[in-house]
Amino acid sequence: MTTPMLDRPELIAPAPPPVRKDRMVQAYVLAVMVSAAGDTVFTIGLAWTAVHLFTPGLAGLVLGIEMLPQALCTLLGGVIADRFDTRRVMMLGELARVVVLAAAVLCWQSGLHVGAVLFGVAICFGTVSGLSGPAGATLVRQLVRVEDLVTVSGWTQTGSRLARLLGAPLGAVVIHWGFGFSMLADGLTFLLVLIVLRLVVRTRFRLPRAPKEPVLRSLRSGWDYVRNTPVARVFLLGLAALNVFVTPVFAVGVALRVSQSHWGSGWLGASEATFAVGAIIGSVAGIRWQGDFLPRRSFRLLVLQGIGLAAVGLPSRVALVGGMLLIGCTAGLASVWLSGSFQRVIAPSHLGRVSSVSQFGDLVLTPATTPLFGVLAGASSVVLATTCFGMAMSVLCVVFALNPRISGLR
Repeated sequence: MTTPMLDRPELIAPAPPPVRKDRMVQAYVLAVMVSAAGDTVFTIGLAWTAVHLFTPGLAGLVLGIEMLPQALCTLLGGVIADRFDTRRVMMLGELARVVVLAAAVLCWQSGLHVGAVLFGVAICFGTVSGLSGPAGATLVRQLVRVEDLVTVSGWTQTGSRLARLLGAPLGAVVIHWGFGFSMLADGLTFLLVLIVLRLVVRTRFRLPRAPKEPVLRSLRSGWDYVRNTPVARVFLLGLAALNVFVTPVFAVGVALRVSQSHWGSGWLGASEATFAVGAIIGSVAGIRWQGDFLPRRSFRLLVLQGIGLAAVGLPSRVALVGGMLLIGCTAGLASVWLSGSFQRVIAPSHLGRVSSVSQFGDLVLTPATTPLFGVLAGASSVVLATTCFGMAMSVLCVVFALNPRISGLR
């Protein structure tokens, strides 16, 4: 079975050069990497400031409030992505972030150290991410050939993981100068992306645009596409289900294992670093080892990730590190293959709306399953909880790997 293409992008510029010589795409990927590092600096600064200004409950609300407007706006962002010019939508999003951070820095540096500033920035960021994020998911499809989508996806994910790995210690240094500098650093990285989008990036392929119709009708059209296209439906279910099992183990399971075993917080940091290194190795491997039937190979590989999730709960430092390394390598490799395949599979005219559905699922399902993991671990044990989630993921990945609509995709 070949990848279904209900409509094809139209080449509107000179044909792209070989992707490894494509300086425009490389400049964009580098700018996104720098911006991801800036986001990490900001997130660390926000967390540090919130826990020092507020009670733990209120600090948690500050750190989590961004997800609410993002979830509410993401589906609308999918409609915007399929209807309007992608570069302009993304530039408006970057400009909005720069303006928000500039205003927040002025307030903060003038002595206005109040919760309203933190809440305002978080809510504005969530809104902008929801409205412009789906457009960003369609940009690469307009820059490179279909056969290069997996490679660019690998570059982007490797850069993002490196940025977070390097941005964390940088954020810890910057926050000592004050939260205003954390916001300033993040704002400068958004400005860099804006400049690159404006002066460097030029779309080469025109995607079919959604008709100008009421928003609800456009959303219904996107839903009808997913419902009537079995490959898209199965792909979305597969992607959504993965984070449902992985994130709770990361967010709660690892911390519980380290805490209950009295190993010290250093092992929590070591486990996170091990995952990051494994994910980078996996992403690089995903770029080098491509070929046919990537979706089927991805889900087969992710069966092993379920074993890694189960191992994390064992009362052994070796099992913890080994499990995190296995999870990182499989996640990095499979996510590169699946991300590139996703853009091949989904019809270009619906790519923004389908991407928004995927993002919406992550924003809604993952926070819902994390408390369930905590309840299961509290009622039984960490080992049982991680084993249940790991086995569920492995079984699910076997089902998807054997599904003819997935296994036949080249």
